[in-house]
Amino acid sequence: MSEPVLKYLDSAITQLRDIRTKWPNRIDKQLKRIECLYNELIVNHPSADADKAELSVTGQVLLENLLSETKQLFDDLSNEHRQVHSSISRCGKEIDRNFHSDTSGIIKNQKDIEKDPVNRERVNKLIFDYLNSVGKVDVAECLRKETGMSSVQSINTDEVRTIMESYRNGDYQPAIEWVGTNHPDETRLLFDLHQQHVMQLLENGDKNAALTYVRKRMQLTDQSNSRPFSFLLGAIVSPADVPRYAVLRQAAVTLEVEHNLARLLSGTFSHLSEILDMGIRTVPSLIRLRGMMAARQDQIFFADELPVEISLDKHVHSTFTCPILKIQSTDNNPPMRLACGHVISRDALNKLAQNSRFRQIRLKCPYCPMESSASDAKRVFF
Repeated sequence: MSEPVLKYLDSAITQLRDIRTKWPNRIDKQLKRIECLYNELIVNHPSADADKAELSVTGQVLLENLLSETKQLFDDLSNEHRQVHSSISRCGKEIDRNFHSDTSGIIKNQKDIEKDPVNRERVNKLIFDYLNSVGKVDVAECLRKETGMSSVQSINTDEVRTIMESYRNGDYQPAIEWVGTNHPDETRLLFDLHQQHVMQLLENGDKNAALTYVRKRMQLTDQSNSRPFSFLLGAIVSPADVPRYAVLRQAAVTLEVEHNLARLLSGTFSHLSEILDMGIRTVPSLIRLRGMMAARQDQIFFADELPVEISLDKHVHSTFTCPILKIQSTDNNPPMRLACGHVISRDALNKLAQNSRFRQIRLKCPYCPMESSASDAKRVFF
C-alpha cells in the first residue's frame, strides 16, 4: 500500500537533492558574471561622467546575451521546480488513494478520545509513560502540566535528564556508575553500557585502551553474557572493516540501550509501541472487511472478537476456553472458579447446577470428586 507513495517520495527527495547540489553554484557563477560585466561596462567606464555614458554596440550585445542566459537559467530552474512539485503532489494523491482517514465503525464500542474525559486521561497517561520510558522527561513534564494530569508517578527528573544527556553525548560513565550502584543485578544492561564505551574507543582507533578497559571494568559475572562478551572481544582484535562486527556499530543498538536505560531510570514502562504496531497490522484488514461487508456491519463489527486473524508477537490478552462446552469465555459467559480450584464457564456451571439432584444446588466437579455449591464459585479475571 505504501509502495506508490514511497516511489514518488523518493523521486521528490532525489530531485530536491539535485537542486540543492547543482543550482546554488550555477546561480552564484551567473551573478558573478553579471557583476563583472556591470563593473566593466558601467562602473569602470573611461568617461568622466559614468551616468551619461552610453554603451557601445559590443557592450549592448554582451549585456543582452548575458541577460538572455540568465533568463534561460531561471527558466530551467523553474521547470525543475515544477517537476519536484509534481512529485510531491503525486505523493499527496497516492496517500489519499491508498490510505483511509475515516477509521470509524471498525471496532466494537469505539472510544471517543477527544470528548470522553476518562479516555482522554488514559491516552495522556499512556503517552506520558512512553515519554518517560524513552528518557524524554522534559517533554513528559510539559505534557503533564498542559493536560492537568493527576496522580502521576514521582520521577527524579534532574537525575534522569543528566544521565540521559551524558549518554546521548557519548559519555557512558555516569550511566554505568548509576546502574552499578542502584541496580547491580541488571547485568545485561551494564554489559551493554560497557560495550558502548568500548565501541567508542574502537571508533577513535584506540584498541589498547579498549583492551585495558575490558580487563579492568568488565567482569563477566553473568554467564548469559559470555557469548556477547566473546563477540565483543572479537570486534576488538579484528580490523575495523570486518562485516561480521558491523552490527555493534549500528545506531539501532545505541538506541535500544538508551531506551532500556531510560526505562530503568524512570521506573516506567509503556505499551504504546506495541499498541501502535498492533493497530498498524489490524486496521488495514478491518477497513477492507468493512468495505466488503458494508451491508452486514451490525453482525461483523459488534461481536466480542475481532472478525479477522491478527498475528501478534506479544499476546497481551489471555483467553479461556471452557473444558466442558468447548467455547471461549465472554463478558456474558465468564470463567468461574469452583471451590476445588477447577475453572469452567458460567454457562457450564449453570447447567451442572440445573442437573443437580440436591435442593441446595450442590454440584460435583467434572474433574474431581469434590462437591460444592454453585454460590461458592468465583469469577476469574484474566
